[in-house]
Amino acid sequence: MEAATRRRLNEELGIGCTLEFLFKFQYQAQFDETGAEHELCSVFIGRCDGPLDVNREEIYDWRWMPPDVLQREMSGLVDSRRYTPWFMLEWARIWRDYRPAVLALTA
Repeated sequence: MEAATRRRLNEELGIGCTLEFLFKFQYQAQFDETGAEHELCSVFIGRCDGPLDVNREEIYDWRWMPPDVLQREMSGLVDSRRYTPWFMLEWARIWRDYRPAVLALTA
């Protein structure tokens, strides 16, 4: 799984870095009549200081922000369509259980 994650990190963002496995989780989400997702996701963190080369065929939109800014935004989220359902679940657990590790990456 780690090798596949590193490969996709390179394919989608054009970067490579050492990754640390955090946890796995399963989720299910319904998207109106457009379909549904039911997936098992592995969550990794890592730090890369190089420039991004975003693959626009894979990633529609992106932005960088420090973790504390993301947490403030997620806490006051008015428009839940801004983030995917899996990311909202994932981030809540990361911030609750792995906050020191995430903040250490930004130091």
